Amino acid sequence: MSYFEECLTSGGLLFQEERRALYKYLLEINGDFYKVQAKTLLAEGKVSRSIANGKAVYSVKDSIVTYSAYGLQSEIFSIDVRQIRLSKFKLLNEIKLRKFFAQGDIDIIRKYTLPSRYHREENGFGISVYPYYTLAYYANGGNPIKGIIKKLKTNDKEILTKLRTL
Repeated sequence: MSYFEECLTSGGLLFQEERRALYKYLLEINGDFYKVQAKTLLAEGKVSRSIANGKAVYSVKDSIVTYSAYGLQSEIFSIDVRQIRLSKFKLLNEIKLRKFFAQGDIDIIRKYTLPSRYHREENGFGISVYPYYTLAYYANGGNPIKGIIKKLKTNDKEILTKLRTL
């Protein structure tokens, strides 16, 4: 089993550093897919994505993108888990949406893991307060300058190498 597959089965048990590296990995390997998804969302107003044992449904209303999530074997929805505001610039929106989709995938993997030997309890939808694509994540909601410094010092090379290795 690859490390990526292991992450899909142990999502909620992953450490913050592992989830952050997984976010970067998903951005890397799904860049083209996320780009197509972003264009579809902007053109049609709705798009969905299944990953691990869950599904996210993204929608746009009044320049605000939100997503709802649910487990594939469940009918319980977590409505409007995250949201972002779109700008007037199409290219900027596509970049923002790719990051938003990768963060959504991490949230889904964390909550709706693939069946495994790890016992999972059905409980609320837990997400990181600050998404990985913001400086607020690195500054823990504090000073953005500190966030930039911490982001530059962050080293995910070891975990990313494990994810890239089959």
